[in-house]
Amino acid sequence: MPSPASLAAFLRRRRPLILGLAGLYALWILAGFLLVPRLVRPRLERALAGATHRKATLAAVRFNPFNLAMTFEGLRIPNRNGGEWISLRRLYVNARFWPLLTRTAAFSVVEVDGLEVRTVLDTQGHLNFQDLLDEPAPKPEPGAKPTAWIVAIRTFQLRGARLAFEDHSMAAPFRTAFGPVNLRVDGIRTQVGHQSAYALDAWTEAREHLVWKGEIGFAPLMSTGHLAVENLQLPKYRPYEQEQVATEIRSGTATFGAAYRFEWAPGRHRLELSDLGLALRNVAVAESGVARPAVEIPALDLKDGRADLLAPSVEIGAITAQGGTLRLRRGKDGVFNLSRMITPRPKPTSPDEKPLALKVRTLDFTGFTVGWDDQLPARSVAAEAKDVALHLGALSLDPAAVSTLSLALRLGNGSLKADGKVLLLKPAGDLALKVDALDLAPWDPYLDGTLDARVDRGTFGFDGQVAFGLPGPGQGGTSVKGNVVVRDFQMHDTAFNEPFIRWARLQVADLDLRTWPLACSVKQVLWTDPEGRLVVAPDGTTNVAHALRQGTEAKPTGVAASAVPATPASAPDLAIAKLAITGGRLSFVDRSVQPSAALLLSDLQGSYLGLSSRPEASSKVDFTGRAGGLAPVTIQGHAMPLRHDLDTDVTLKIHGADLTDFTPYTGKYLGYTVQKGKLEVDARLRIQQRKLDSENALKLDRFYLGEKVASPEATHLPVKLGLALLRDRHDIIAVDLPIQGSLDDPDIRYGKLVWQAIFNVLGKIATSPFTLVGKLFGGDAGDLSQVAFAPASDALDAAATAKLQALAKALAERPTLTLEAQGVADPAADAAAFRKAGLEALLRRTRAAALKLPDATGAVPAAERDRWVKAAFDAAFPAVPPAKGSEPAPPPPPTEMENRLLDTVKVDPVALDALADARAKRVIAWLLDTGKADPARVFQVREGAPAAGPAVVFTLK
Repeated sequence: MPSPASLAAFLRRRRPLILGLAGLYALWILAGFLLVPRLVRPRLERALAGATHRKATLAAVRFNPFNLAMTFEGLRIPNRNGGEWISLRRLYVNARFWPLLTRTAAFSVVEVDGLEVRTVLDTQGHLNFQDLLDEPAPKPEPGAKPTAWIVAIRTFQLRGARLAFEDHSMAAPFRTAFGPVNLRVDGIRTQVGHQSAYALDAWTEAREHLVWKGEIGFAPLMSTGHLAVENLQLPKYRPYEQEQVATEIRSGTATFGAAYRFEWAPGRHRLELSDLGLALRNVAVAESGVARPAVEIPALDLKDGRADLLAPSVEIGAITAQGGTLRLRRGKDGVFNLSRMITPRPKPTSPDEKPLALKVRTLDFTGFTVGWDDQLPARSVAAEAKDVALHLGALSLDPAAVSTLSLALRLGNGSLKADGKVLLLKPAGDLALKVDALDLAPWDPYLDGTLDARVDRGTFGFDGQVAFGLPGPGQGGTSVKGNVVVRDFQMHDTAFNEPFIRWARLQVADLDLRTWPLACSVKQVLWTDPEGRLVVAPDGTTNVAHALRQGTEAKPTGVAASAVPATPASAPDLAIAKLAITGGRLSFVDRSVQPSAALLLSDLQGSYLGLSSRPEASSKVDFTGRAGGLAPVTIQGHAMPLRHDLDTDVTLKIHGADLTDFTPYTGKYLGYTVQKGKLEVDARLRIQQRKLDSENALKLDRFYLGEKVASPEATHLPVKLGLALLRDRHDIIAVDLPIQGSLDDPDIRYGKLVWQAIFNVLGKIATSPFTLVGKLFGGDAGDLSQVAFAPASDALDAAATAKLQALAKALAERPTLTLEAQGVADPAADAAAFRKAGLEALLRRTRAAALKLPDATGAVPAAERDRWVKAAFDAAFPAVPPAKGSEPAPPPPPTEMENRLLDTVKVDPVALDALADARAKRVIAWLLDTGKADPARVFQVREGAPAAGPAVVFTLK
């Protein structure tokens, strides 16, 4: 070490230099503390004013020459129209001198305290510093080289900053404030490839918390790190939401976190997120103007997300939510509330705008409640599904993307499960579907468009596969395969307000249904305890017609307006291999007659095999049942209800049906009630090429009509006579009623055709009852309505005897039939015969007197006839003596003499009446004695004599 003496000597020699340096240092200190602030402050204010076009003021500028630290205090830059824009309590900058030698602007510390910035967006969408943004960027001078200087800041720190933002460009203004905002950046250096660590911590007035940490580089501009937003108050941002969609976020918080990577270099732009997570809590979203939220989610979490915001593409690992509520509502306009809520309002789009590519690996919603309120039908539909669990895998916005789906829910006492694959944006899918005990009653308003009926009860079940909208043949159609069961079903019509169909169980096995082209095949249908009710109203309409919305307009005329429409040439391909019914019941109530008719077909069971719409298909019908609950019924044959006008051949047999059930119809159409009787039917119905041919063999056992009924529609035909003629000695009425018709007849009704056939039979009986008797019993006896006699005779010849034999047989075979006989004497034929007989008697008396014979019996010999005619003539008409000189007149010819003698014979009318009476008695005697007829059923009547010639005329009663 140098000695004090040597040190003193050195200082003496260098004293001028030391004093000069000390003076310069003192001057530096004085300039730093006193002069630099005075020089920097106005120049900085002018520079800030020139840059911002606003008056800028600084309260104070301090410079510490010892550590090259400069402090700026009280900076204020107002808006151009007044009010605060930027204010700064303190800016502290600590520079370093020596790095300047290496072209580095280095700072140890840059501290910003109390920065406040107020940003305002006006109603036109312009910022309060829009003028600065609109200024063109300065163009670099030609040939200018990029600066080689490096800026280095060891520590940058922003403390207690407050940022206020107001947006008046929307219908509802938005305001928020950040503060305090704290930012620390260590090791800032604008050197290529250098990165600096930073940490940002900010709060809003709503206690929303922003944490942003990572590294940042400025050459090129890039940053990596992690961003987290906590307790984001979603309702606060409703003004922005309502500008985009028609929703209102009523409540909810969000917490967001993600790692990010940002790079903005020439030819390379990146903005990517990873480890993306989002947590939503207590979210309630409603449609604008609707009080009740449409979506309520207590908790929703998004995890393992990745995003490329410039692509743009988003990939999310999992979305989970629990215990939410979704309320779907469709209005009268047919639009769903969610559709209105999520559909963005129209906005201009750029042709270069890329569509978002979104993928979600898994989505799981559990414990949800989904409400359904459909106002589109005339009667609204309301339902609520609970315990909804939805799992979707591999979601994507790609229309061709296939996602997996698993859905389970409870709907009332029923449940639904679906598993399979779907194309959400087509939509299309192939799902295994299982539905159990789904209540059908709440959904019956959807039938209003096709049915005027109400579902009272019933549950639906399905277990099978459903495919819809998949590519291939019939693209866009639906395919359903599986088993269907509908239990405890009942439906009533709205016009009559009473059930018209119900059943205990309907099971459809191996259903295969396609909607395009329409085709359906079923292996087996098992129908347990079905019951149908056909009710005819007083006006003739039926409950089924009302339920099926078949109008009651005026009936069309002409063949073109077919009552039974033709089967279309391109009819859907429908086939049911087997339809089996057990415990069936069909009730028919007809209120168009008084009293009302009630008919019943019960205990129906059997099968229908081969039900098909194909013309070449064969079918078999085999059913049994009971008419009126007692009489056995069998239906057999084959029929094609799905091609109803082509091929039907069915036999119907009924044994012992009680005819008293038909009293309303016999009263209306025949004019009598039914006292008693049983019915047997053996009918065969055939339809071939729209031609109907029905053979109906009816047997009525002990069928008797009762009291007379006053009915304006009753026939005037002799109903009781007809029944008596048809009723045999065993008390049986056997009738064959053949019925033919065409399905092209617009007025064709089978019941009407039956009554027409009955009236045809009665009409024939009324007009010619003996024709029927003759056919039944007379053989070749001819007309049995009368028996002819020889003039003036009551003797029966062989022809008369044959007719009487036929009548006797008819009386024996028809025990309720009565016969009336009226003798007839012909005033012409019988009188002529009487006169001829009187002439013969005169001739006999004349001969006996002339020959003095003891009596006048015996016939006049033919050889003597002319002699005795002349003798009788001369006695009756004496000759007039001729005049003198004249010859006597010659006698007339024998024929003339005989005719003049006939005119002298008088016929007593009593004799004619006696002859008629004798004839009737002769006939009745033969019927009673020879024919063994019941005397109580054969009557002689004396009424005005009909013009029937010499005969006995019969009347049947």
